[in-house]
Amino acid sequence: MAEAGKLRRSKGEGSIVQRSDGRWMGRYTVILGDGTKKRQCIILKRRADVAEKMRAEMALADHGTPVLRNRRTTGDYLNYWIIQIAPKQIRATTMQLYTSTVRNYLLPQLGKIPLTQLKPEHVRMMLNRMESSGCGARTLQHARNTLSAALREALKLEYVSRNVARLIDLPKYSPPEKNVWTKEQVAQFIEKNCEHKYYPLFLLLLCCGLRRGEALGLRWRDIDFNNSTVKIRKTLYWADGKYQLGEPKTKASIRDIPMPPAISEALLRHQRREPIYDDNLVFHSEKGNPVCARSLLWTFRDLAQKADLPPLTLHEARHTAATLLAGAWSSPKEAQAILGHASIVTTLQIYTHTHMDKKAEAINALANSVF
Repeated sequence: MAEAGKLRRSKGEGSIVQRSDGRWMGRYTVILGDGTKKRQCIILKRRADVAEKMRAEMALADHGTPVLRNRRTTGDYLNYWIIQIAPKQIRATTMQLYTSTVRNYLLPQLGKIPLTQLKPEHVRMMLNRMESSGCGARTLQHARNTLSAALREALKLEYVSRNVARLIDLPKYSPPEKNVWTKEQVAQFIEKNCEHKYYPLFLLLLCCGLRRGEALGLRWRDIDFNNSTVKIRKTLYWADGKYQLGEPKTKASIRDIPMPPAISEALLRHQRREPIYDDNLVFHSEKGNPVCARSLLWTFRDLAQKADLPPLTLHEARHTAATLLAGAWSSPKEAQAILGHASIVTTLQIYTHTHMDKKAEAINALANSVF
């Protein structure tokens, strides 16, 4: 019966035959990126459906994106990607986020679906379930973006014909409003803690706007006392169960920052008072280990409370420095260079976060010029 139902197409376009069970089977060949040929097979109830699907898939193949059928599940591919591909392309801290996202969300929700049959509706259903279980917009973004990064590589390998994750829109993530201190509050904190062992570290965060990892990753070779410069060359991060020194966040993060005399003097006192360990890091715990970021946050908040100041995160300390730069009327380009932002847009967003007194000054100046 198969032979009787066979309807051949033109050479190179494949063929459609009717199987003994009554269904129709289409076969055609695609050429992969490496030049090898792969035989494809489509089986459906209606011959017209097979023909339509073949035409669509052969058109994709002609444009270099063949639909490949195999038994690889989305879970199989994600495990392969997270072990073999991703570690060679991304920073260790991002790798940790990708790994936890794959393990906690993508594998349980999408792992059993054949990779070539993964559709936008599968991604949307996953995100809906995550949202229903209490996941916030930021977590949804991480899940969609991690899947997108994995499928981007699958496209290059010709495992899939499209990146279905990019077809899904997410609810807009609005980061919470950041708290900042005024310059008077910064001065109050500095005055109250000028004898603390981390005093120069707090100065670098609040006055120079260093990222936490950048400050904790400073080595004595990065402090140029002769030229009054702090060189940002490394960042300290936690990965694989230990603290490690790695490259800064972006190329723009590698920068030299002018060191005011007060910070230079504080660092010189710190150098004379604190032992220098083999790793040459400027800041250490009492046991000589790299400073634990969580422990530093607790210390910072405790000292802020004792100084009668509102609590800040360490990132908000950096944001405070950025906001004070805006209040000092430094140009956005200067602030971008100091803060190490890759995009001027990030700096300009911070510059819109000015204190109410500055806003009042601007409005009063406008009113005085009009009336």
